[in-house]
Amino acid sequence: MRYTTTICFIVLLPLALGLFSCSSTRHVPEGEYLLKRYKIKTDNKNIEKSEIKKYIRQKPNQRFLGLSFPFFLYNLSNPYKEKGINKWLRKAGEAPVVWDRFMMKESARQINNYLEKQGYYDAQVTDSAIFHDHKVTVLYNLDTEKPYRISNVEYQVRDSALEPFIFPDTSRLPVNPGNIFSVELLQRQRNMIETILRNKGFYRFSKDFVNYIADTTARKNKVDLTVEVNPFPVREEDGDELITRSHKRYRIDSIYIFPDYDPKEAIADKQEYIESLDTLEHKHLKFVYRGEPGFDLDVITQSNYLEPGEWYSQDETDKTYQHLNSLRLFQIINIKFNESASSVDSLVGKLDCHIYLKKFKLQSYTIELEGTNSSGNIGGAGNLVYTHKSIFGGAEQFQSKFTGAFEILDQDEFKIDNTLRLGTELSIDFPKFLLPFLRSDRFVKEYNPKTTLSAMYNYQERPDYTRTLANLTFGYRWQNRNYLTHYVNPIELNVLRLPYISDNFRRNLEEIYLKSSYDDHFLSVTSYSMIYNNQEMKSKTRDFQYFRLNAEVAGNILTGISKIVDMNQVGDHYELFGIRFAQFFKLDFDIRHYQILNENERFVYRFFVGGGFPYGNSSALPFVKQYFSGGANSIRAWNVRALGPGSYRPREDFTGYPNLTGDLKLELNWEYRFKMFWLLEGAFFVDAGNIWSVNPADDRVGAQFAPDDFLDQIALGTGLGLRFDLSFSVLRLDMGLKMKDPSYPSGERWLPGNRSINQENISWNIAIGYPF
Repeated sequence: MRYTTTICFIVLLPLALGLFSCSSTRHVPEGEYLLKRYKIKTDNKNIEKSEIKKYIRQKPNQRFLGLSFPFFLYNLSNPYKEKGINKWLRKAGEAPVVWDRFMMKESARQINNYLEKQGYYDAQVTDSAIFHDHKVTVLYNLDTEKPYRISNVEYQVRDSALEPFIFPDTSRLPVNPGNIFSVELLQRQRNMIETILRNKGFYRFSKDFVNYIADTTARKNKVDLTVEVNPFPVREEDGDELITRSHKRYRIDSIYIFPDYDPKEAIADKQEYIESLDTLEHKHLKFVYRGEPGFDLDVITQSNYLEPGEWYSQDETDKTYQHLNSLRLFQIINIKFNESASSVDSLVGKLDCHIYLKKFKLQSYTIELEGTNSSGNIGGAGNLVYTHKSIFGGAEQFQSKFTGAFEILDQDEFKIDNTLRLGTELSIDFPKFLLPFLRSDRFVKEYNPKTTLSAMYNYQERPDYTRTLANLTFGYRWQNRNYLTHYVNPIELNVLRLPYISDNFRRNLEEIYLKSSYDDHFLSVTSYSMIYNNQEMKSKTRDFQYFRLNAEVAGNILTGISKIVDMNQVGDHYELFGIRFAQFFKLDFDIRHYQILNENERFVYRFFVGGGFPYGNSSALPFVKQYFSGGANSIRAWNVRALGPGSYRPREDFTGYPNLTGDLKLELNWEYRFKMFWLLEGAFFVDAGNIWSVNPADDRVGAQFAPDDFLDQIALGTGLGLRFDLSFSVLRLDMGLKMKDPSYPSGERWLPGNRSINQENISWNIAIGYPF
């Protein structure tokens, strides 16, 4: 009953406050009207209302779930007091939006302009206002009529030097007969022509040389379009008259690279600074520096896509910048071109390229204090980090980290001594593939490969057991242009030991087949991961997707060796250095879609499925490789590792929960995220899924995966969340409610109907960052 009252209070209080805020007009001046809402009406399904909303100059107060909490906060302030709590309420809240007739008319005019730019030149936009109880609802009615379409396209290239580069590519250009005659389409055409020509050496060409002539006299709603590409204008030496000439095509003459450029000295006296530097030619590039550059010059040559004697290309220039930036070695990267003094031909010019690079400090020490969220368990950590950005002189990124941390396992008790973790990590990234048969600069430029070598030792002390983990990993990663990143770890060695297991925990393990999961293990893993992420950082209004595939195989090489050499065999398994080595295969997929509704709202969808299968030298997956469900980043109505497997329900006298793991996992998540006010964001979510076992030796009742029963064993949770966006991090609080609990007998799993709302059906999750 206590928890039911709490939930009702949490839900009904904001509702009551929101309703009060919607009705209050205490801050609205006498004789004015509060803008309540606006509506957009159109019968044209091709017009996106989300685009129309961008041109509405006056919008009502922010709302979510139909309520205006920011306005409510502002209303709490005293109109006649400016300091203290009243000042904060005004800053955190939102002032009432007072209806303005001029802004309404201006919005209609701008919507009409937008429709014309989309090709609807006969469109009519009318506005109207409905008054009720000191509030106004504004209506915008859009009558678009038929759009104008392109009936014919003709190209007039007035520069013979450009013709060979434009006419062969006209079929790839976006403007074609049948297209709607929109300004956006014409702009894309201009930009693409500029890109084509600048990548072919026409350094001084810009989209301003592309013009259009549109003839609409022949037929109604039809456009005969002429695309003009104009020559380069120059002013006569002996007068003010402008004449035109062909666009000059440029080759790169010399490339000067300043690997340790000092902008302060250059600003003080650039000529003296340049004269004090030495020039060294290396692989057709001229390096200009003083003393030692501090790293191998081949690092620069591998990141440079520009070559002397080649035609200028904007794409190659952009890739040079991006690749140099990916080295994480330079805080300033500036690429400039100047016309060479030897450029005398009227049609072919020469460019000198200057690449100015200013390095970061190569070495640094950092002390970090951070909040942690490990599988839903919150805690804190302190790190001492040493970083060297070019430890061997080839832009190799070296980092050592010493960590001390704690985690709260039981969030209801909040005992900071639940888990203690101490560890050290060493890692080094090489900006190339360390392979004896692959040393091609071309491969480096195409895929931006990295080689990573890392070592880690971790000591973890929990109430039920103490665990040590030593890890050594050697792997590669590289990127494709189409948003793909690949990770391959040919070698990942893990030694997992449990020097202490509590008597109670050991007694519980004796009763289930997972006892072998907590034995000491030696893991020799080979893994591959692929990540696809098409999020554009510059565009915050475009939907994007995320996909991750992960595959692991372990123990096969050691099993092969055991067949050849006389490896120690104990019972039905082999041991290496007195430790049983694990053998398994694991594969999982994580798919997400982010649907941007507007600047304040979005839907997020997630689907996860994965499975791990022990065989050969293992009877069960090692504990660190098993799946679990529940927690802040999973199904939030359950605590971490408190759900499943299947319909299994632990005995009431079972005091430990770490056996709630499985071999298969299925999860589906949906979340609605919305901005509220100040730093606060809200969320409503629905989570579904479970884990299962596939091992016949698993004697947990209901834990086995069965094709006929697994759908009935899907758990369902829902809830509300609050997020504090601190710009550098997000602090999150989620309340999850169990709607369907598969651990109950069939017919008693649903809420409401079978169970009441109480502590057992509610889970609170405190975490850092978004769940996905």
